[in-house]
Amino acid sequence: MKIPSVVLFALLFPGSFTTAAATDKYKGDQADIRATRQAFNQAIREQDLDAIGRFFAPEYHIITGRSQQSHGAEGETDLWASTFATDPGFVCQRDTREIRINGAWGLAEELGDWNCHFSAEGEVIHASGVYSAKWQRAVDDRWLIQSEVFTTLACEGNDTGCKPPDEIR
Repeated sequence: MKIPSVVLFALLFPGSFTTAAATDKYKGDQADIRATRQAFNQAIREQDLDAIGRFFAPEYHIITGRSQQSHGAEGETDLWASTFATDPGFVCQRDTREIRINGAWGLAEELGDWNCHFSAEGEVIHASGVYSAKWQRAVDDRWLIQSEVFTTLACEGNDTGCKPPDEIR
């Protein structure tokens, strides 16, 4: 007896099919994360440190496009404050391409593109690339960013602004 390919696929990969209710729940979570990302972008544009700090999980971790790392929500908010103080024209936009949800665990992965404009030695620098963010739903049902990894794919400007990461030895 020949088994239809769709049935065979369902038997081999049972987690590949979800119910309409699960799909609707994930769409709601995806919309929440997209809205939170847009609010984060707005907080960056407005240089609103209080708002920026509310997007991070307490143990937030980041690897920047220059491979610098920092850990902890409070320390990250301090880094944003320093950035805005030294470069009042700093702007950075993150644009979501894809969000995948593990609803049962309250986890999500966001993939996207980023573009930043900042100053170095009086010249505007344009840097851009891709990012991945890990989100987790908090007990109050808010989605918080646990970690972000940024990869610089392009940088236009002077050598000070477009300095590559330190070599790994």
